Amino acid sequence: MKPIVYVCNEPGIIIEKGPEEYGSTNGFLVVKKYPVLYAENLSRFNCPRQIYGVPFGIVPNKTYLGTDRDVENEYSPNLKQIISPEERNLIARMKNGDCKIFTFESDALMFLRMLSNADDYEIIHFRAAGCDEAYPRDYTFLGYDVGYPADNAEAFSIICDCMFICRWHGCDEEGKLFADDFNKLNKNGLFDSFDDAYHYMVKYLNEDWSEKGDYYIYEIRCSSKGNG
Repeated sequence: MKPIVYVCNEPGIIIEKGPEEYGSTNGFLVVKKYPVLYAENLSRFNCPRQIYGVPFGIVPNKTYLGTDRDVENEYSPNLKQIISPEERNLIARMKNGDCKIFTFESDALMFLRMLSNADDYEIIHFRAAGCDEAYPRDYTFLGYDVGYPADNAEAFSIICDCMFICRWHGCDEEGKLFADDFNKLNKNGLFDSFDDAYHYMVKYLNEDWSEKGDYYIYEIRCSSKGNG
């Protein structure tokens, strides 16, 4: 199996293509820790009852650990004012487009340490399903996410947007359309199997209101050592 980009420009019509010119198939992201993201978004929601994992109470009923968690970049207002020459070089490479996605964990760790609120963030590794690029052996598999190429559109995920932190279209008001899919999510808010992720994507893209575009099914991993 090779990486597949699922291109959908009309409801229910999905064309499978190779990954060329469709964004990164693997790399590291610096993302906000979910409890922090949840707390920041809680006041935006006024749900009369619990719907999926949409913010409802002080404590999340389920956690989402995928890509769509306020990915930080070189224009972050949280960057420290005083940084080393090596750190300035990394920022320059990012602004030149050479480092939108961190290829090396060391660069991701350096960038994380440049954030004034670094404790609010963590590093994850993403890899398109079918990609034969090696993943870090000390990283733990969390599950499958489904979304735009991770270096586009703030790593938009249809799991996060439909069942957790709704920021684009959001979930169905009744909270029933994806109930079966939500129940298949693991404790990390991701799918345990590729097939479940794929079937959810197809179901979503059949809806007239779904966000059209290019999609990957990503394997998500996090460091078993932490980001210290």
